[in-house]
Amino acid sequence: NAMFKDPNEGRFERERRASEHHQPNKLGNAVDKKFDAEAADEHSWGHVSLCANAEEMLMEHGLGQGIMWYFKFGQFIIWYNLLLCFIALISFIPSVAVGPEYDGAATRFPGVFYLATYPASVYPAFVLCVTIMLICTFSLGPAYRYYVLQWITKQREARDKAAAGGQDIKWVEDEFEGRYGREQFEYVDDTAVDRIEYDFEITTRYSRCGVFQSSVIMALILGASGVITFYMQRAARQAGGNSVASFCIALFVSFMAYLWEYVCNILTRLEYWAYWSDYWKSTCIKVLLFKILNIFTVFLVKRIEFQSDNSEDQCQLEDLANQFLLLIALNTLTTIANLLYVLCFTSPDDERSVDGYREFILSQEYVELVYRMFLLHLGFLVAPMIVIFGLVANIMEYWVDKYRLLRVCHKPKVTSSTFRGVLAFYFFLSALFVLASFPNGAIFILDGSFGLSRDESCFIYQGK
Repeated sequence: NAMFKDPNEGRFERERRASEHHQPNKLGNAVDKKFDAEAADEHSWGHVSLCANAEEMLMEHGLGQGIMWYFKFGQFIIWYNLLLCFIALISFIPSVAVGPEYDGAATRFPGVFYLATYPASVYPAFVLCVTIMLICTFSLGPAYRYYVLQWITKQREARDKAAAGGQDIKWVEDEFEGRYGREQFEYVDDTAVDRIEYDFEITTRYSRCGVFQSSVIMALILGASGVITFYMQRAARQAGGNSVASFCIALFVSFMAYLWEYVCNILTRLEYWAYWSDYWKSTCIKVLLFKILNIFTVFLVKRIEFQSDNSEDQCQLEDLANQFLLLIALNTLTTIANLLYVLCFTSPDDERSVDGYREFILSQEYVELVYRMFLLHLGFLVAPMIVIFGLVANIMEYWVDKYRLLRVCHKPKVTSSTFRGVLAFYFFLSALFVLASFPNGAIFILDGSFGLSRDESCFIYQGK
C-alpha cells in the first residue's frame, strides 16, 4: 500500500554498493556544517512574528516544508476537534433536555458531561454519535493525506498557470526560500547528514538483535507499569476513594510517558540504525506504542480492581471519565512545564545536539498530537463532551509550539517531509485500539459488557 510505503526500504544496500570504494563523510562534520549554515540566518530568527502563518514561515523565513506542514496539521486537528464537539452534541443535547441523572455520585460539573449521567432514553443518540466518531477516527489519516495531496496539486496548478503567463511567483516547494537564499545550504550533502556513522562498520540497515532486545525491555517495563498501576489504584482507593486514585494514576501515567521518551532514545541506540530518519521513526513508534499500550493496561487494571471492590456504589463510567479528564489536563500541563524548564534551566548558548532540549523535533511533536487525539477518541466513549477540553488543549498546544519554535528553540533542520504516510499509520493504529481494546473499546462500551449493563447506577444502559 503506497500510504504505508517505507521510503528507506533498500536504500542502505544501494548506497553500500555505490560506495564500496568511497569513504562516506563523517556525521559530525556534516552536522557542524549544517548548524553553521543555519546559524548564518539566526540573527533574523527572533523577528519572526508569532502570528506568521504556515506559508509565511516557509517562504519568508526559510523554515522548510516540514515546519509548514506541522502547523497546517495542527490547524487541521483543531478543526477536526471542533467537528467532534458538534458530533458529541448529538447525545449531549438530548441528555440535557431530558435531564441528567445525578442520583449516583456524579457532581453537576463536570458530571453533566459524563456518560454516567446520561438517562436511558439517550442511548440511541449515544450509539449514533459514537458510530459517527468511529467513522471519523478511521478516516482521519486518509483525510489528512488527501488534504495534503490536494493542497500540493492546487499549488502546482497555480505555479504552472503563472509560469505560462510569464509571472514570477514564490513556489512553496522551494523550501529554502528564506531571506538569504538557498545557496548557503546546498553544500551540505543531505544523505551524509541523514547517515549515522559509527566507530565500527555496520553491514545492515539496523541490528535485528538490538530490535529484539529493545522489544523485550519495552514489554518488561510495560508489565511492571501494569503491576504498579494495580497496587497504586487499590491503595489510593482505600485511602481516599476513586477521585484520589484517578489523580494518582494520572500522575503516574504522565511520569511514565515523560520518562519513556528518554528510555526510547536509549533503546533505539541499541538498534544501530543506519539513518537518522529511521532512528527517529523507530523512536517515535516505540513512544506512541508504549503510551497507547500503557493506557490500555491502566484501564484494564482499573476495571478489574473496580469490580473487585466497588464500595462507593458509583457507576464505573464516572471513574473512567474522571481518569480521562485528568490525563488530558496533565498531558497539557506537562507541555507547559517542559517549556518552563527549558526557559529556566537551559541556555540558547548550550551546545546543540540531535535530541537537545532546545531542538524542535518534528516527529516527536507529531506523536504528542496523535497521542492526545487517541486520549480524546477513547475518552469520547465515556464522556462525549470531553472533546471540549481537548479542543482547548489543542489550541494551547498550537500556540505553545509556535512560541517554542520561534522564541525558544534553535532553528530546526530544514525538511520537506509532510509525514502524511506515517500519520496515516499512527491514526489507523490508534483507531483500532479505540474500536476494540478490551474492556474500554467502543465495542464493549456500546454493548455495556464487563458489568456495565448490570450496574444500576449506569443509567444509560437501563433502557436496553
